[in-house]
Amino acid sequence: MPREKKYPGIIIELKWKSNLGEAELEKLSIEALNQIDEKRYDIEMKEDGIDDVIKLGIAFSGKKVVIKAK
Repeated sequence: MPREKKYPGIIIELKWKSNLGEAELEKLSIEALNQIDEKRYDIEMKEDGIDDVIKLGIAFSGKKVVIKAK
């Protein structure tokens, strides 16, 4: 939640699995973004009048990371 409504809200969903390759990490990061939408994590911010919400789906496996944003 931003302290002031003029700033965007940020929602981060993290996913982790061991021994994944690049393609699997891509898929996992998209799953994280889909979870944000499906479970409506942004509803509280929208109700408070925050229309600009940055959504980040982050998947990692060891030192490999993939980040998707909406």
